[in-house]
Amino acid sequence: MTDTAKTPNRGRLWGIVTGAAILALLGGLAFWFQIQAGGGMGWVGWLITATLTTIIYGMFFYFGCLMFENTLEQFIVSDTFKRKNKWLDVETKTRSSDDAKTDIWVKHYVFTRTMFAIGILPLIACIYLFWFA
Repeated sequence: MTDTAKTPNRGRLWGIVTGAAILALLGGLAFWFQIQAGGGMGWVGWLITATLTTIIYGMFFYFGCLMFENTLEQFIVSDTFKRKNKWLDVETKTRSSDDAKTDIWVKHYVFTRTMFAIGILPLIACIYLFWFA
């Protein structure tokens, strides 16, 4: 890795955000229409749809950044998984880019990466509620 950091292309990042949001909304709507066709599930259906939509967004944003704009990964120093009060916690250490706008993009990238990784657990809980609630 070189000492000089590459500057992220903010236009491309906005394109990734827009594309991920559209795909997440389409995925959430497709799932919603599917469960409504089967008679609906009440509040559990809303919960599963919201969880699935956020997981889809996190997945498309994370992999979109890796494929099309691989400049945010250079600001991540380390990831550690810790148990905190019977919960699993992910701590991501980042380095500063000396640019406030880039730091905001790095925080968004870290958040969606964590949301995608940890979002699978609430989805499993929603599936449990669907079958047993």
